[in-house]
Amino acid sequence: MAKEVAMIVSWNGELVEEGEVLISAFDPMLLRGQGVFETIRVVEGEPRFWEEHFNRFRRSGDSIFPDVPLSDELEAQLRKVVEANGLKNARARITLGTNLLITAEPLDDDVPTVSAATAENYPVNERSPLAKIKCTSYAENMRILWQFGAGEVIRPNTRGELCEGCISNVFFVRDGRIHTPSLETGCLPGVMRTQLIQRNKIEEGTWPLEVLLDADEIWLSNAIRRLRCVVTLDGRKMPPPSDLFWKIRNKIP
Repeated sequence: MAKEVAMIVSWNGELVEEGEVLISAFDPMLLRGQGVFETIRVVEGEPRFWEEHFNRFRRSGDSIFPDVPLSDELEAQLRKVVEANGLKNARARITLGTNLLITAEPLDDDVPTVSAATAENYPVNERSPLAKIKCTSYAENMRILWQFGAGEVIRPNTRGELCEGCISNVFFVRDGRIHTPSLETGCLPGVMRTQLIQRNKIEEGTWPLEVLLDADEIWLSNAIRRLRCVVTLDGRKMPPPSDLFWKIRNKIP
């Protein structure tokens, strides 16, 4: 269903209605997905973990573009977009290609659980030059999510190691200890992943994808969803969120 009200976006530094955005038919991001992006949770008008998001955005951008806008400029534009749309809590996104686009939409409900699947036949290429980069070439991830029809799909890397979800970092709990794949597996250095590691005792390492079969709990994190507990995996019912999960989740700002 079409939106009743056009959203205001920032297009190359100017606030315009979404329908006023004009892009060349030969734009590299449109034709080849040559761009990077960052998605930020905004709560009560404040972008959460802005510095961490910007630093990752700059690292991603530097791998493709010679020049990335300054942090203060981007943050100011993002705040203007959120305010122009009358939002306090928002899902904001910065997309950089030949052009710079900043959007904001109402933030989804903060749901604590999710159903997930595993996809051993669709590995993440940890040797790709785009590994660990938030690139707009996201069709593979979306195709896998659509195919499995799950809230998230957890994937190995080409070595068969537990790596990441299509849109989340992965954690698993065994005997009260929390684990997550190391960056050497090729997983994205998620902002929420980093926050969880800094605030809690979490072991990074490498494990086969099959380690999830013996996990007491499986958690998924990203900046928008924060932390969610997997309640079904490949159709198999998992235990409900534990006290440990709620303790960790409730500490997230």
